[in-house]
Amino acid sequence: MIDGLDKIPHHPAIEEIVEVLCNRTQNTDRGFFRVTVAYFLGKMAAAQQATVFMKNHGEIPVNLYALALATSGFGKGHSVNILEGEFLAPFRKVFLEDTMPSITEKSLWDYANAKAAKNSTDQQDEYDKAVKVLNSIGAYPFTFDSGTGPAVKQLRDQLILRRIGSVNLQIDEIGSNLVSNEEILNVFLELYDQGLTKIKLTKNTAENKRVEELVGKTPTNMLLFGTDSKLLDGGATENAFYSFLETGYARRCIFAQGHQDRKAFHTMTAEEIYLRQIEPNNTAMVDKWADHFAKLAEPTMYKWAMQVPDDVAIQLVEYKIECEKAADQMKEHEQIRKAEMSHRYFKA
Repeated sequence: MIDGLDKIPHHPAIEEIVEVLCNRTQNTDRGFFRVTVAYFLGKMAAAQQATVFMKNHGEIPVNLYALALATSGFGKGHSVNILEGEFLAPFRKVFLEDTMPSITEKSLWDYANAKAAKNSTDQQDEYDKAVKVLNSIGAYPFTFDSGTGPAVKQLRDQLILRRIGSVNLQIDEIGSNLVSNEEILNVFLELYDQGLTKIKLTKNTAENKRVEELVGKTPTNMLLFGTDSKLLDGGATENAFYSFLETGYARRCIFAQGHQDRKAFHTMTAEEIYLRQIEPNNTAMVDKWADHFAKLAEPTMYKWAMQVPDDVAIQLVEYKIECEKAADQMKEHEQIRKAEMSHRYFKA
């Protein structure tokens, strides 16, 4: 680790939300909660198709893959429910009910106008065709916990037509569900970073017409969480997990290994613990950030571009050099660790 890197304070949004999660779950492991909070922040930015622009890398879509493990009873599911049901609920409501419909309407007309100009056809006819295609795909799933490769690619077509939204996979109890989701996890290897994937070539027949390929980028996020004992079982599931790490998930994921630490609560009375769980500051923090996130869901925040200043970009290059040096010091057989370390700068 670069000297002093562990002393850098985290963003106030992360720290204040993590404080609420620690109080509500009676767990003091901030590292685990920081990763899950970061995932949900990235999920909101990706839904609005925000980008980070760097002079030396160009425009990079925001997305985040996270793997968070902890023992049973840690508060994994509880914390995710708090984040989704309280902090992000206003964002989801504004985004799905207001922003996505308005941006979709404009996007479909832009698509129809371009098709009409190219093919010398009627704009309304092209718009009606685009609406029909969109309706045939079905409703937009803000979050899903399983699926198939073709279904993900179909969802991408919807998002490319809409020009808004992101692909969001959240799998609970990943140890029990890893093998059954092998197909979709392989697709997500391609979708990381730029949200690009290749189509499957199918035979074109009178009954099954090959549809026109839609080209575009779709921000993609993934949260895998569960108990470490189920995933690292010393058997088939653990072998499959390490295979995924070797294939590319080691360098794509941000990892969290939760350590249950309730010592701070063992010295407190039942009344003190209860009052800490319901203290007004918890509600104040939820309201503060929920209101802020609702504003981030408005149409004015669509396609928000974050410019990386030169001095920050130079620091990232310095961090890249340090990561590569650390990776070079590792043994040749430590391929997974080397891959994660050498690409850690990009996750930063």
